[in-house]
Amino acid sequence: MENFAFGIVILFTVTSFASVLAQDPEITERILPEIKKMGVTGRLKCVVINQDNNPVHWIHKDTQTTISTDEKITVDDVHNTVVNGWPKYQVERTYDGMKTIYTIIVNRLEPRDAGNYTCQIIIRGSTKHPSKDGEMIVLIPPAIARSKTTHTLTVKDGDSVNMTCDASGHPKPNITWIRINGAMLPNGNLKQKSSVFPLRNVTKDDRGVYRCIADNNVRPPASTDATILVQFKPEARPIQDSYGQAENRMFDVTIECRISGYPDPDLKWYKVTPGGNLQQVTNDDKHTVNILLNHANILDPNERWLQMVIYAVQANDYGDYVCEGRNSLGAGQGVVHLFATSECQGPNCPAETVFISHASLTARQSSVTFTFLGSVFFLLAVKYGF
Repeated sequence: MENFAFGIVILFTVTSFASVLAQDPEITERILPEIKKMGVTGRLKCVVINQDNNPVHWIHKDTQTTISTDEKITVDDVHNTVVNGWPKYQVERTYDGMKTIYTIIVNRLEPRDAGNYTCQIIIRGSTKHPSKDGEMIVLIPPAIARSKTTHTLTVKDGDSVNMTCDASGHPKPNITWIRINGAMLPNGNLKQKSSVFPLRNVTKDDRGVYRCIADNNVRPPASTDATILVQFKPEARPIQDSYGQAENRMFDVTIECRISGYPDPDLKWYKVTPGGNLQQVTNDDKHTVNILLNHANILDPNERWLQMVIYAVQANDYGDYVCEGRNSLGAGQGVVHLFATSECQGPNCPAETVFISHASLTARQSSVTFTFLGSVFFLLAVKYGF
């Protein structure tokens, strides 16, 4: 009886094994997607049972390129380039019980490697070719599309324009606009999330450098700068409304203005004559005119620092001076008044001289001597008790 039961078990096992062998090949598991950053290695796994002698192919579905048959790479060498000993494609075949696992390895991931890959079994003598798809997702850091992005815009005061910024990457990057000096945007916000940034009724305060930042959480983000140039009539602001200096004592004075405008204005100094006319002042033995493009890093875009040094101030130098900036849109002027003082004014004045009389000096020396002798006498009295 025991032999009969054992024979039934053996028969059942053999029958089951034969049944498995008789089954068609199939792919038993879903091919999970692979998400990898560009430049690294991606893998997709295909689990097959009952393969027998039926070949398994990996196919890049988007390009319909057959990459491998079983573990052998069949794509031509042009597509399977080797870098530092590592080919572009590899296929590993491993076993897990009755399962055969084909893993396609794609090295040095590029944007063209993204997409669906098909694992397909070619069943010999049959029209059935079971297959499953797996997606290779390649994360691509942002890159600014320079041909579709604003770099420099020149507009007139009061005009309206759009700044644009476009970027590639996967996932699609988000675009954010800021001002590089940290100031508010013209719309009153610190930043604007949009590929198109509208500027309405532009004023001179809107001029400057704006930054477009593209970010999709794939490091690093990308950025580019756009410069807005606003054409406006020059404006002149004296650093001080008035300056003072003593006359006929070889003292100099420097008067200064900040002048802005675009296109860049011509900068000049004038002296107001007794008749109310403007007489231009240029470089000579009496005057030096300086134009500073930057001064202590406080100048705004399209702003200049205009100086004039008047040497050895005399009575006829006092009065009003006009600093002027002029361009194609008009002129801006500022008035500076120079007046007389009794003493030297400014940082370059000579140090005051202190006179000490001979009598005062003798008295001070006597006082020091008396104090010293008194101290000596006190010390001796303490030591010897007298």
